[in-house]
Amino acid sequence: MPPLPPTLECYHDQASIVNTYNIILRLEKAIQGEIDSGKKMEKQMIYCQILGYLFHHFPGRQLNDDFVREISTISSDDEKLLELGQHFYQFFMRLCASSKLTALLQTYLTNKVISSQKHTRTPSSDSSRSSFDEATDQMKDMSGEAPQNYQTAKKLALARDGYQCVVTKSYDAPAAMRNSELREIVYREQGSVRITHCAHIFPELITANSTSGSNMDHCTASVWAVLDCLGYQHLREELNGSNIHRLENVMTMDLTTHLLFDSLWIWLSETSIPNTYRLEASTSVLLNHRPEYVTFATTDPKYPLPSPNYLAIRAACAKVAHLSGAAKYIAEVLSRMEDTCVLAEDGGSAELLHEAILSSMQAI
Repeated sequence: MPPLPPTLECYHDQASIVNTYNIILRLEKAIQGEIDSGKKMEKQMIYCQILGYLFHHFPGRQLNDDFVREISTISSDDEKLLELGQHFYQFFMRLCASSKLTALLQTYLTNKVISSQKHTRTPSSDSSRSSFDEATDQMKDMSGEAPQNYQTAKKLALARDGYQCVVTKSYDAPAAMRNSELREIVYREQGSVRITHCAHIFPELITANSTSGSNMDHCTASVWAVLDCLGYQHLREELNGSNIHRLENVMTMDLTTHLLFDSLWIWLSETSIPNTYRLEASTSVLLNHRPEYVTFATTDPKYPLPSPNYLAIRAACAKVAHLSGAAKYIAEVLSRMEDTCVLAEDGGSAELLHEAILSSMQAI
């Protein structure tokens, strides 16, 4: 791992931060020695480097006292240090798992929709009531309250984001098919249309309903423990339960962009310009034909834009996950699940797949 960034020199507890970082460097050296001697210690190295890179890419580098103190307390116990790194690994797994789960379930859900459409009259493409009007009325009815479910969050985010992916500016295909006004805009701008999703900065999976003592309950508690350790205790209240769908935590993205974002392969880094972000990626090829900057805007100032705080945490997690090797390892785990978990036609194995993801988080 590289030396600590010079900006940390301005902190009053710089000596404590340096000493704590040196603990991680010592552990990294010891693990590398074991690897050089032929032992399989790749996962342990990932856990160690996660802790180290947090010092480099924590939002604003505002290292939390609890995090530094936790490492210092267990500095002489390598197993506990690696266990702490594993907690962060599982947090990254939690952030990534939802996209792969969505992809695996997509075929089943699509088949169900197609099947139901065979018995349902296709609605007219020229509805007498504009979908823009309906979305506007819904936004007024919300009175500033957070959406209570994914469907409502998607509708409100679509309206706020101008029925476009916030990154590629592709228009939402179903909305364009339903609404003649939007079609005229697409034709006039020579724009593209795509299937869009409501993308969560912090995914729904981190606050999934669970029973006490279950794997899900344990994993959800672990997520909050990690965020608490980093000094974000307030997020538990802001995002718990249906609050996960608040407009500050969602944005409209086309299918490909959403999957890349969910997988921590692309992220949005804050700039000096309010609500403007630099699009970054784990590899430059993912940025081809994509804008360098993304600017958020809203059709109604009463309805909030994606939170800079949430996006900063997400960007930091993505950078740490890739530099430590965690993201690559997680992708391999989920890929193996995709190869071995075949969805039943009736969707009966969906729950099994979900449990497999949670179990892997416990076992790794």
